[in-house]
Amino acid sequence: MTTPPSTSEQADLAQLALDSVASVDFAYQPIVSTKTLAVHGFEALARTQETPFGSIIDLLEAMTQTADLQRAESVILDNAVAKFARYEAAGSTRLFCNLDGRLYEGECLSPDLMRDLLRPRSLPPGAICLEISERYQLRNWTNLIDLSKQLSACGMHTALDDFGTGMSGLHLLLRVEPNYVKIDQSFIFSIATNQRQQAVVSKLCGLAHSLGFQTVAEGVECEEDFRVARDLGCDFAQGYHIARPTTELRKLTQNYTRCVAQVTSNQMDEDVGLLLNKAAPMLTTDSLGKLETFFEDNPDLPLAPAVDETGMLVGVVYEDDFFSYRSSEFGRALMANKASAPRIGSFVRNCPIADATGSVEQILNSYVDTNSARGIMLADEGAYVGYLSNHALMRLALDRAVSIARDANPLTQLPGNRAITRKLGDVTKTGPATSIAYFDFDHFKAFNDCYGFSMGDRALMMFADQLKDLARRTDIFAAHIGGDDFFLAVEAEPKEALQIIEDIRAKFASDASCLYSAEDRERGGIRALDRYGSERLFPMLSVSASVLHLPSGANPCSTPDLEDRLNCGKKQAKRSPDGIAVVALCCC
Repeated sequence: MTTPPSTSEQADLAQLALDSVASVDFAYQPIVSTKTLAVHGFEALARTQETPFGSIIDLLEAMTQTADLQRAESVILDNAVAKFARYEAAGSTRLFCNLDGRLYEGECLSPDLMRDLLRPRSLPPGAICLEISERYQLRNWTNLIDLSKQLSACGMHTALDDFGTGMSGLHLLLRVEPNYVKIDQSFIFSIATNQRQQAVVSKLCGLAHSLGFQTVAEGVECEEDFRVARDLGCDFAQGYHIARPTTELRKLTQNYTRCVAQVTSNQMDEDVGLLLNKAAPMLTTDSLGKLETFFEDNPDLPLAPAVDETGMLVGVVYEDDFFSYRSSEFGRALMANKASAPRIGSFVRNCPIADATGSVEQILNSYVDTNSARGIMLADEGAYVGYLSNHALMRLALDRAVSIARDANPLTQLPGNRAITRKLGDVTKTGPATSIAYFDFDHFKAFNDCYGFSMGDRALMMFADQLKDLARRTDIFAAHIGGDDFFLAVEAEPKEALQIIEDIRAKFASDASCLYSAEDRERGGIRALDRYGSERLFPMLSVSASVLHLPSGANPCSTPDLEDRLNCGKKQAKRSPDGIAVVALCCC
């Protein structure tokens, strides 16, 4: 049985811990935009090398035992902010600081204390983002929810750290409205080669945007993982591949483009730009009088975008919420009292967001996922860009549907050549491992000549329906090139993609046999004249496939290069015993 420490031993431990807290140093690690690699913020990481404690966790554990955890966190935060304030760009970025979850069990750090930390350093409230970790199981949700609301009201930010490692993550999303979710490195490490991780991160990013917060990929250690995390929807990234933490402020920069070979710069879709409402946003520190003026000046807007001092979108104030407050018993009187009236930040709520430079399809998908009736906000690297109303989104959806219908093959209604060209353009940029294939019918002319064009169309429709059904159930892109040629793009590793293609071939060969007469089925094909005038047996319908595997990350081929390689493989596929030819990736 362990003997509890004596009173004097506890006093010695308390003094040792307090002395150690004062000597903790800090390293700062950048959090960058996945689109441009421009710095969005820095995380402060405590360093305890000069203390008797092995890590900051050990030090905080000691402070917990002496009931001094809050005092320790206050000193640590103060020192982290004080050092960071000496960085020349501190005022235009934000500092992510970890907060020990056990603080919520008692008296928590208050927004007033946070403001006191910032005021002497001339930093705005938006310069701070407190990270809530899943390391400790939370039992006092009330304190956490209250603190989150108070921080939001005064323009500060919150993030859920190490998301996915504990049991409380989804509960936090239900109860708290964070500005960021930091996806734990266990989901990001080797994501370029792990389909399950890709599926989880993709869904999580979609959920994040529909709920109105942004995602940070933690633990990015190689360029391939960075590119895949970006293409799956992660807004920001942090990890050794971008930069290791440093205690030297002079080594911090505002851009880390050197860590990625090529950064693509997307532009807003022209149709989106034409429909975008760019109403000037409100500051979280603005008065409710300014908010009232905003709604008077913008009678068609059901919400007001809210930003912090750096222009970062923090949420919206819904018109209904404001007018409910104004019409309450003391609403008007409180608004008239400048000393006690709440600021706009007290009414800010998370809202559905989408990337302003994303494709129309991505924006529409974000809107559909939200099940929202009030439109969607657009942001670029977290900065407010504008608002798309329900009417604007319906216009976008209608225009896109008309465009797709115009491009679709009239027989099969699968996307046509323009859609294929766009898809090939996408896969030549960056993204997860993708296999593309050209399917070509075997012995189709003999079948058409024998059974007629209507049966030939029926065979084409049968194959098209098979591809449509697969596309509905899995993440693939299927299209109709024309005639008896089809196109497929599968985001999967080569082995998995080849299995999908083999299954497509096998199913069609089996299904197509029903199109033949009993006599031809028994014979195994059609007896007909070939192009040289000689009679021979043409086997029953099947499809051959020319396949090209593209690794994750940037690909060296242009769209014409890919088309040429796949066309070269079509003859090889028809001669191959298994009907598949895998062609080599071109080197440019």
